[in-house]
Amino acid sequence: MECIGNYGTTKTKDFYKINLKVINIMILFKQIELLQRIHQLIELSSTGSPEQFAKYLGISESRLYRIIEEMKDLGAPVDYSRQYGTYYYTEPFEMNISCTFRRLTEREQKNISGGIPFLLNFFFTAFFVQ
Repeated sequence: MECIGNYGTTKTKDFYKINLKVINIMILFKQIELLQRIHQLIELSSTGSPEQFAKYLGISESRLYRIIEEMKDLGAPVDYSRQYGTYYYTEPFEMNISCTFRRLTEREQKNISGGIPFLLNFFFTAFFVQ
């Protein structure tokens, strides 16, 4: 099937599916990059105020607060010093983020079920048991 893309060009639906996957991967990489920048600046204790930090990162203050809270939830000992006007780690902390791409083996592909057994069990239990 054909569909009309931007500027009147014709592309297949598969082309758009592939482009969406690439876009999602790019978004993932940008988020990882953002977290790494946040970590580096907190590690150096040179973030400035939340307003300055958010502006430097190109995100809203509220998004910065959410990211900091998520980092804390994951165990990052982050605190803010009003005296020095910066975020800092209260104890030594390391953050490693990695992303690996590889083809799945045939065995791994067979083991992926995507929750189908649960749904089948739920469906048959919920609707066919008297």
